[in-house]
Amino acid sequence: MRKIIFFVLAVVLSTAAFAQSDSSNHFIAAATYNSGLNYYGRVDSLHSKGYYPSLGFSLKNGLYATSTFVFIQNSMVNEYAATLVEGGYNFGNKRWAGSLSASRYFYKADVSLVQSAVKEVVSGSLTNLNKVLNVTIGANVKFSGYTDLGAQAGVDHIIRFTRVLGGVIVLDPGVNAFGGTQNFTKTAYQQKNFLVFPVAEEEVTTSTRRFSLLSYELSMPIVYGYKKLNLIFTPSYVLPQNLITVTGQPALSERGANLLYVTATVKYTL
Repeated sequence: MRKIIFFVLAVVLSTAAFAQSDSSNHFIAAATYNSGLNYYGRVDSLHSKGYYPSLGFSLKNGLYATSTFVFIQNSMVNEYAATLVEGGYNFGNKRWAGSLSASRYFYKADVSLVQSAVKEVVSGSLTNLNKVLNVTIGANVKFSGYTDLGAQAGVDHIIRFTRVLGGVIVLDPGVNAFGGTQNFTKTAYQQKNFLVFPVAEEEVTTSTRRFSLLSYELSMPIVYGYKKLNLIFTPSYVLPQNLITVTGQPALSERGANLLYVTATVKYTL
């Protein structure tokens, strides 16, 4: 399945290379700070923070590629954790905007990121643009030890202020819901009988998978743009749903609670 998805994506991106999306090519450098690393509201026991510089480029036909270097910080460590390589295609007009992408994670050994089981992600999204509410739907496929499907639905509203300190300020309040498949392993003991007499207990392990709501998230990106420089500050509030719990084994259970966190990004486009 993974090979088929990546082949289809490669064909789509190759075709997209002949489309026109922008008037020029760009080199992009950015640095982001995240006050509360989480994966759909799931967090590690140390509640790590993160900072991640990135380098990339976007072409006038909509194709782009980015490398992001993830560093984590908590009470125990302050270290490099992973590199994310992403390539894709952005497209749009006055009424529609969308993207297709493929990502690959390269983790440091024994890293303590909550999403470290995820190795590759293929995703796509489509947004209907209008003056009242922009409506977005999206889907993804995540590859790890399992193949998991994900979905997203959300709305946002853009508010734009021009001629502010020589630049532009954009506010984009929105709310999103995220869902996806979850894999469960359950172990039970089954009585074994000889004729009608119990003789032993047998350990039986079963695996199941179901599609569940993973989280709601409210966010308020605030963007200040001045020439080739963007400053982006985003407070977010995430409400995790359907956390997996394993009775008597907290180490195997997901940690998560309603979380307020912020991201701050400096982005320069050349």
